[in-house]
Amino acid sequence: MALQSSGPISNGNVQGEFGGSNPISLSEYYSAATGVPSSGNPISLSDFYGKSNVVSFTYSIQAAGGAGGWGLSDGGSGTAAAAGGDTSVSGSGMTTATATGGAGGTNAISAWNDASDRDGHASFYGAGGAGGASNAASPGQDAPSSNYGAGGGGGGSDAPGYGDNDGAGGTGGRAGGRIGAGTATVPSGTTITITVGSGGVGTQVGGSQGRAGGSGAGGVAFITFNGVTTTYTAGTHTQTLS
Repeated sequence: MALQSSGPISNGNVQGEFGGSNPISLSEYYSAATGVPSSGNPISLSDFYGKSNVVSFTYSIQAAGGAGGWGLSDGGSGTAAAAGGDTSVSGSGMTTATATGGAGGTNAISAWNDASDRDGHASFYGAGGAGGASNAASPGQDAPSSNYGAGGGGGGSDAPGYGDNDGAGGTGGRAGGRIGAGTATVPSGTTITITVGSGGVGTQVGGSQGRAGGSGAGGVAFITFNGVTTTYTAGTHTQTLS
């Protein structure tokens, strides 16, 4: 519970909120909360009006997109391309928030002349990668990196011909999940961990004649604390909130 915002305030009030040892000295509480001076600066009881031993922050997290499935010149497959990575925010005193990575597209499953699900699926941030054309040795395209969480395009297909079986195209990767607005309250001084997923990597298969699946776009996390928003992209990061 926050300290009073006016009236008498004592060293004991400060210790009751922030802990500490006896005998009480205000020098124990440098940087104890936002707005309290740091070491080497004058500090007084009035600096602690309205202060609390907890801080709040907001977050918006987007998981990565899945890769598009590859296409074959002959035959089919039905296996899955690589999924995108999860994105999460965790720390002491809060429930971990996790957005789930998008599923990879299916390899060599769509009929040669049906490209209805070949484009990568769009995320909140934009379109996925374009799918490869029907009856063309064209790969699926990667999702634009700025379209966080979008899926990669599926690889193109091949029509039947003389002495030839028809080849199947891949389907587009799915978009990652998103938590658009979350709030957490943690003890002051907590270090939170932000893990941002990488996009599923598109691959090729022997005999696919360039019909690789496109890669999904990586995720993103936005952490807003004390009026400042920090952007985090693929990887593991930490931020101390005090």
